[in-house]
Amino acid sequence: MTIVEEIKVLKKYLTRRNIDIGIVVLAVLFGIYLGWREIDTLIFAIFIWIILRPVQSRLLAFPALFFLSLTPFLLILKHEEQAEQFAIYAYYFLVMAVMMGIYEVRGGKTKKLKFNKKLNEI
Repeated sequence: MTIVEEIKVLKKYLTRRNIDIGIVVLAVLFGIYLGWREIDTLIFAIFIWIILRPVQSRLLAFPALFFLSLTPFLLILKHEEQAEQFAIYAYYFLVMAVMMGIYEVRGGKTKKLKFNKKLNEI
């Protein structure tokens, strides 16, 4: 194989998407190395992915509202530790939503999903 052919092969596999996936995999491995719980590692990987591939801020607000709405019910059922974790997860997603909101206001382009056109028409 010549050098030109090797460069073509590298260009084929070193796309932005593959590099982003590699960075997210490194983030997951980092979380595993540090001994984080699975959900914490997953949220960290989502955070890294959103930095690399911005999405609309309202899509990040939905999980925040979900975790935040479950917190009082868990407190009523005397599951204080789980309620505290859900409140922390809600905070994580709220921070990500605010970050993406600032990014959107400053003119950044976010990935628009197909169903957003339907939502805007309503």
